[in-house]
Amino acid sequence: MPKKPGPQRQARGRQRIEKILDAADQVIQRQDAIELSLQEVAQQAQLPPASLYHYFPTSQSLLMELARRYHAAFEVLAARRIDHDRLTHWSDLCAFHADLSLRFYHAHPVAMRLFLGTQGGWEIRAADLATNRRIGSLYYRKLVQHFIVAESRVLEDAFDVSVTISDAIWALSFARSGAVEPRMAAEALRARLAYLRLYVGEYAEKRARPLDG
Repeated sequence: MPKKPGPQRQARGRQRIEKILDAADQVIQRQDAIELSLQEVAQQAQLPPASLYHYFPTSQSLLMELARRYHAAFEVLAARRIDHDRLTHWSDLCAFHADLSLRFYHAHPVAMRLFLGTQGGWEIRAADLATNRRIGSLYYRKLVQHFIVAESRVLEDAFDVSVTISDAIWALSFARSGAVEPRMAAEALRARLAYLRLYVGEYAEKRARPLDG
C-alpha cells in the first residue's frame, strides 16, 4: 500500500497548486475568452508542463479549481462577523453582503467573468448555485442571530433564492456593460429585499443582544 505524502510534501503540493491558480488567473486577465491553454499557464507559472498536468490534466479541471478557490473566498466573506450595533433593520444584512461581494468582484475581475459571464460552463454554474445555497444559509443564521424571527426551512430556502436573484441581475448588468453598474447593483438589492419581505415581513424586532453562534 503506497504511503501517504507527509505534511511537508503536502504543503509543497498546495503551494504549487496555488502558484498554478495564480498563473491561470493572470492568463485569463490578459485575454477575452476564459478558455485556458495549459501550456501557457505552465509558462506563466514557470513550471514544466508535466508538473502542471500532474495536478490538472485538463483546462476544465483547472478552471473548476480556480472557481472553487473563489467560492471559498466568497464563503469566508459571508461568514464574517457583523457588528450587532451596526444593524438597524434586517435588510442591512443583505446590504452588507452585497457590498462585500461587489467589492470582491471589483478586486477580482476573473471571478466576475467566471460567475457572472456566460463562458464558465454548466459545471461552474452548478458549483456557483451550490455556493449560493451555503451563503444563503449563513445569512439566514445571521438573521436569526440578530433579529427575532420564527425559524423555518422555508425562510432558509428563501435566503438561498435571494442570493441567486441578486446574481441574476448582476449577470444582466455584466452582459450589458462588462461590469456591475451601481444602478443595477441597487436594482439587485431591491429585488432581493422585495422577495425576502414575502417571508420575513417589513419589520423584525432586533434582539437586545445577538445569539451566540
